[in-house]
Order: sequence, then structure tokens, then C-alpha cells
Amino acid sequence: MKKYTPFAFALLTLLTGCDPDPKPEIVNLEVAIQPVFGASNTPVAFESQPFAMGTDTVKFTRTDMILSDFALLDAQGQRVEIRNEYGFVSLPNKNTWTFPSVIAPGNYTGFAFSIGLDSTNNHGDPTVWSGTHALNPSVNNLHWGWTGGYIFAATEGYYQKEGMEAPWLYHIALDENKMDIHIMTSLDLTYNMRLNLDLDLEGLFKALHDLSPVEDGDFTHSTFDNGLANKLAENLRNSFRFSSLEKQTP
Repeated sequence: MKKYTPFAFALLTLLTGCDPDPKPEIVNLEVAIQPVFGASNTPVAFESQPFAMGTDTVKFTRTDMILSDFALLDAQGQRVEIRNEYGFVSLPNKNTWTFPSVIAPGNYTGFAFSIGLDSTNNHGDPTVWSGTHALNPSVNNLHWGWTGGYIFAATEGYYQKEGMEAPWLYHIALDENKMDIHIMTSLDLTYNMRLNLDLDLEGLFKALHDLSPVEDGDFTHSTFDNGLANKLAENLRNSFRFSSLEKQTP
């Protein structure tokens, strides 16, 4: 067996450029949203699982959202835009998306995104999007062809009304109800990573405004609803929280 002096070993390592953990020049980021309920982070089983909520009992059957305006936040809190990316989430099954390898590796202080679209895209021609694009109406089923614009978030379910199960349906739309979300947490993105976020569905009713299908109404299309859609939008905007950050599995 050939032996090397310490100097020779160091020189050999330098010449071969051996790096046991090479870092990529650019990284991609996968994001996942997990629906939970309440401070205990109870996972939500759609269609079947009722949750007690004050005097109400609610069950969730649909939570669909259009996402845009993605950005990372640098050490000064400034936005590092992830441009021209859009997402469609339909919980619980379609809950992940991946940004291509356009992110400069490094340490960030947060992640930002919006539920909804800017006015230009909201009122633009929806037929310009490809058949698999998140903004194609056949993909998201969230476009109001008869009035123009998209539904930004559609949440539906059931509650108890006079001892019977009754449906609630909340469709949040219109430019003024676009929801800007900031998740402030340390993010080490020196490798391809997966960011897991919790969406607390109790927050839809409780985050800022204490809402009830019984007391505040079980239906909105964002117009003529005494401000219900706006209150739901503010609640939903404040219902996301950081869960974990982990390396992507090969």
C-alpha cells in the first residue's frame, strides 16, 4: 500500500479538487402546502372530517387557489423576484409546485407570494395560456367567463344548520381581494430544497375576523355580501405558517 506524507496528501487533495459536498450554482425550490386545522396542526381529511368551531361544526370539501407574485426576501427584507411563475393549488391532492433552477443559492429571510392576480392578468385574455398552464381556465376551473376575471380562492364545505348539514360556498375574487402573504423565516437555499407550509383552515373563519356560516352567511361570489369576501380574504391571508425546510430527495 502506497503511503503519502501529510504534505503530499494535502497537495493531492488540492490538485484533484475533491469536494465531498459540492454546491450548485443555481437551485430550484419545491413548495408544498399542507391543510391543517387549529393550533394543534390537525391534518384535514376533505369530504369526511368535521371540525368543531364554537357553536358550528364545519367540514371542508374544496380549497382551490391561484398563486402568483413569488419572491424570496434577502437579508435586508428586499424582494428577490421569481418572475413569470404561477401556481394552481387544489387541496389536498394538488398541493406542490416547483420553481425551475433560477434561484441563486444562499440564505434568505422569507418567502412571499400572492393568492390572486394583478389587474392586467386578472382581466386579460385567458385563452393565451397553454393547455397545461396554471392560468388556463380548463386547468384551474376558476375563471368567470361571464363577468371577466378569475376567482382567486374557492373554499367550500358543509356546516350544521338547524340540525341539518348545509353547504357553505365562498368564492373570493375581484382585484381588491388579492391576498399578499409573507412567510418570515430563515431559509438556507444552498441546495435544491422543499419548503413546507401549513394552511390553517380554521383561520379562514378566525384569523382576524370571527366569522360563522350561521351568523355571517354561507355564500359569497364577492359581490353584494356585506363585505364577507373581503373579511374572508383577510383571514386567509393570515392563515399560512412555516412548517419545515428540507433537502429535496433525488
